[in-house]
Amino acid sequence: MTDEVSSLRPRMMSVAYRMLGSVADAEDAVQDAFVRYHTAGGVSSPEGFLVRTTTRICIDRLRERRRKEYVGPWVPEPVATRAEKRSDVLAESLTQAFLLLLERLTPDERAAFLLRTVFDYEYAEIAEVVGKSEEAVRQLVSRARGRLGLDGDRRFPAAPARADELAERFMAACRTGDVKAVEALLASDAEVHSDGGGKVSAARVVIRGRDKAARFLTGVFRKRWFQEVSVATVNGEPGLVFRSGDAVAAVLSLQVEGDVRAVYIAVNPDKLGRWAAAEVE
Repeated sequence: MTDEVSSLRPRMMSVAYRMLGSVADAEDAVQDAFVRYHTAGGVSSPEGFLVRTTTRICIDRLRERRRKEYVGPWVPEPVATRAEKRSDVLAESLTQAFLLLLERLTPDERAAFLLRTVFDYEYAEIAEVVGKSEEAVRQLVSRARGRLGLDGDRRFPAAPARADELAERFMAACRTGDVKAVEALLASDAEVHSDGGGKVSAARVVIRGRDKAARFLTGVFRKRWFQEVSVATVNGEPGLVFRSGDAVAAVLSLQVEGDVRAVYIAVNPDKLGRWAAAEVE
């Protein structure tokens, strides 16, 4: 594989992760696309072929996923985000809140919306990817924007407020076991999404409301099932990483809109193995 072709991997991973919400599945899709590239022969545009193939593989896998049952709330696989500067579009499209929002879309809508809105592909290029007419692609993007509640020229929901110290304050409040202190950080309609995938203990439904959310979160800390907890940046948002020995036991991220609007907790071990190792832009 030439260096030029290998250099396309970050772009392919960026598309695949946003399509699938899973690092492991994205890596598999990208690897499959590279295999198809090597067996195709005579490819005039490696980038066009690889992005198109990666996206088509992701569409097929999303269709397959929708036929399967998932135990409890589904949360996108968390990724550690570094301090390097991303464009606002890439940063806002990487948050767990937005990736979860994308679950409202059909696979074709998701592909068309992301390629157009995040990666700035032309409608004609997207039409070739999804195998539809250019007019049909415009309709897919428009319908996706409607489903996501976007209007005018907005690409994404309003960016949440950033507060570097918020995760520290959140952790301190939860550790005290003081429900009122946790409530003070939460929005009145706060939600907690706890994803165990049926493999470890987790709430089987989304916890809604400030009081219930605060009680659940203080309970999580009170059980002391972890040995260490540290602050991290998760998908560009304030978060916490829980460790037991050398293993990551859970990753928590906060959706902030002034107060904490939502808390996403990944405890499914299948979603923790690539934490801090995955390279997603």
